[in-house]
Amino acid sequence: MKRVGNILMVVLLLVSTTGMAQGPRFRSGDGNAMQTVGKGYCYLNLTPEQEQKINDLRVKHLKETTPLRNELREKQAHLRTLETADKPDMAAINKTIDEISGLRTKLMKARVTHRAEVSQLLTDEQRVLFNARGQKGKGMRGHRGNMRGANGMGMGLGPCMGN
Repeated sequence: MKRVGNILMVVLLLVSTTGMAQGPRFRSGDGNAMQTVGKGYCYLNLTPEQEQKINDLRVKHLKETTPLRNELREKQAHLRTLETADKPDMAAINKTIDEISGLRTKLMKARVTHRAEVSQLLTDEQRVLFNARGQKGKGMRGHRGNMRGANGMGMGLGPCMGN
């Protein structure tokens, strides 16, 4: 009886590790994370010109925010280092927290500016849909357990992508 239990445990371990080794389920066919923005805004029925302009804005926004996000992650790691020291330096911890807050403020302002710039490229009807949808999908994309894209339907699985 004990041997059957051991065999069953080994089988379950193999099955569970094999399933985890498969990786995320929601990947685009080519694995390319840099997709055009128009795919994320497919519910707006953008013209090719609008898609190009929005994609240009997206590239500009990413160039602006990527260094800020990298610095934010560095500060967060530094904060963890400071907090876990044997004798935490509260002045350094508070200074780092203030720096993190400043970076988050810059990122939030950049995000709002980007959305306003995109909004200006839309027709009145598209703008109403864009504003009604708001930031849906942003939280889902950032959630570690969910690999959905900006459209909330998964990378490469949206109705505008020909799938």
